[in-house]
Amino acid sequence: MDITTRALVLRATDYKENDMMVLLYSLEHGKISVHARGVRKSSAKLKFATDQFCFGHYELAETKGYYTLKTCQQLESFFALREDVVCYYSANCIAEALIKLTAEGQSDSALFVEVLRALQNLCDNVDPLLVTLRFLLGFLQSAGFKLDFSQCSVCGKKQQPLFLDVQHGGVVCDTCCSEMAVSISPRVVSACTMVASIGYDKLKNIKLSKEICKEALNLVSRYISHSFVPLNSLAELAKLA
Repeated sequence: MDITTRALVLRATDYKENDMMVLLYSLEHGKISVHARGVRKSSAKLKFATDQFCFGHYELAETKGYYTLKTCQQLESFFALREDVVCYYSANCIAEALIKLTAEGQSDSALFVEVLRALQNLCDNVDPLLVTLRFLLGFLQSAGFKLDFSQCSVCGKKQQPLFLDVQHGGVVCDTCCSEMAVSISPRVVSACTMVASIGYDKLKNIKLSKEICKEALNLVSRYISHSFVPLNSLAELAKLA
């Protein structure tokens, strides 16, 4: 059975002599692995369809849960991501989040749109740290792990100071925090609250210092590492930015 789906390439790895295994993030089918035959040959017409961040209409042959690439109509290459190393690592943070933190075959149309908007912002020269922060905060919210800075996740009090407490799994007040808690500065609370509430179309209007963005991303990274798994690209992004 053949299927047609809009999808984005998250990762491609060499397979056998001339093939590749491509991990797609699909609007209709979520994350799926696809066998691309012969695409490493110099004459291969579908080599572009295995490029990381290629977005297109993919036609796949499906047999007993296994997918093989048939054709692809490219809609967007997102080539500009490769022209700036910081933008590229920001895009890789987004890809790594999808690879590590989403389930195979589970579609999420809202998240799919968020991914494309984030990548387009990067191509439009919006601050990569800001785009990464916006995407990760939105991803956590859609996954049911929202970082709520409005109140203590234990007692419900709305007060400062606030702490990230991985033992309690969220943001807590000074009364409820454990020894593992890390203080959250008011400026990071303000930055995260603002960024999480704004759409990608207005993200370019936000001006945050690199220091605040890094501090906020470090907080989010700590939370993700405990709630899920570490995102290695996030650490590299912080070093390069």
